[in-house]
Amino acid sequence: MVAKQSGRAQPAGAANLASESVADSSDDICLKTLAIGIGDDARNITVRQRDGSNPGLFWLGGFKSDMRGTKAEALDAWGAAHHRAVTRFDYSGHGESGGSFLDGSIGRWLEESLAVYRQFCRGPQVVIGSSMGGWLALLLAQALRE
Repeated sequence: MVAKQSGRAQPAGAANLASESVADSSDDICLKTLAIGIGDDARNITVRQRDGSNPGLFWLGGFKSDMRGTKAEALDAWGAAHHRAVTRFDYSGHGESGGSFLDGSIGRWLEESLAVYRQFCRGPQVVIGSSMGGWLALLLAQALRE
């Protein structure tokens, strides 16, 4: 699936890019944090982003998987070898992101996916999902069309 960047504005307070951006030990990867939600619903989502050409690759992991897993790392290595932009992140309650796994739901993880996509992806993207991430990819495409 190839998705185009939506030009819609973010709802107030829905997602704010935190000021922290740190270089990763891997080549050309930047580790970033995105604050999502308000009050008790607030959580920090950790994002790994590799600069490169378009179409970029946007990774949506599976249930209880994280962005440092075998598939996500293989996709990033392919992106590096082919000079493609790669964006991957951990849903709340997964991997390096904040929040409790028990608070997670498809709706919550879709909200995070949309926020990361809108904040970090530029130009056409190939959205790649594994297992639950495939379902979220379909919901993401639907939400971006609205």
